[in-house]
Amino acid sequence: MADLEKVLAKAKYTALPLPRENSGPSTIYSFHDGQLFIVRDPGTCLPNPPLKVTEDHAVDTLQFQREFEFNLKGIVSFLETIFSLGKAKAGLEAKSVSSAIVVMGGLQHETIATGALIDFLVDHKRDSCLRDILDKNNLTVVAALKAATFTYAFHNSKGAAVTLSLPEVEGLFKANASVSVSLTEDGKAVVNAPRYVGVVSWKGDQIEKEIKKARKFAAQPSFAAYEPPGPFALAANQTEIFHIREASVSKAARPARPPRRAKGSKQSGKRKGAQR
Repeated sequence: MADLEKVLAKAKYTALPLPRENSGPSTIYSFHDGQLFIVRDPGTCLPNPPLKVTEDHAVDTLQFQREFEFNLKGIVSFLETIFSLGKAKAGLEAKSVSSAIVVMGGLQHETIATGALIDFLVDHKRDSCLRDILDKNNLTVVAALKAATFTYAFHNSKGAAVTLSLPEVEGLFKANASVSVSLTEDGKAVVNAPRYVGVVSWKGDQIEKEIKKARKFAAQPSFAAYEPPGPFALAANQTEIFHIREASVSKAARPARPPRRAKGSKQSGKRKGAQR
């Protein structure tokens, strides 16, 4: 996925192994022992309404409407990440597939209004939701790039096209009833299954700073109003997310501390020895 990840990163999205069907804006996630897990499902702590998830037509999605080429390892990783298809490798190897070209269609940028988000959190009571949102090791998805369709062209090691039958394509991609597949006249596989392919995440400590900034503006009589940052302004990059992930591995690998000696136990032992 290297090529796609680079394009996503340049646009300040990150590609993560989230459940891609429903992990859009307002999802809270983190890492434990290096593994990503969902802390809060979308809408749980940041409900819609009042925090509506809307499509932002002003964001450029044209840069993603192009061909992305993958080798066998890359396309298997793509299918596992986007569609949770662990059986993909065996199916593709059986047809001597060594590479693939993927074109995403029906792209849209979904987001929650960041001003409404900060206002909501400024007035939010101190509870477990606020704790999870502001946790420095947690990240909240504030925007996401969604694709409605994925068109695949497969090739063998010599570059020749590999054509799959409709039953083969269905066996490979149709994970559940929400996925529909078809074949084009030239043998390309078209998968209709909306998925989030990249997310824009805010770190908990960055959100806390914005809340404090908003409260400071509210407390001061001033003509200057608080200006909330846009979704991409506070977007955590791959390096920052990598550090959070690495820190979770370090915590898990840290050996347990030996039990503390009871206070005065060493001295009492000496006294016993002196009385003998």
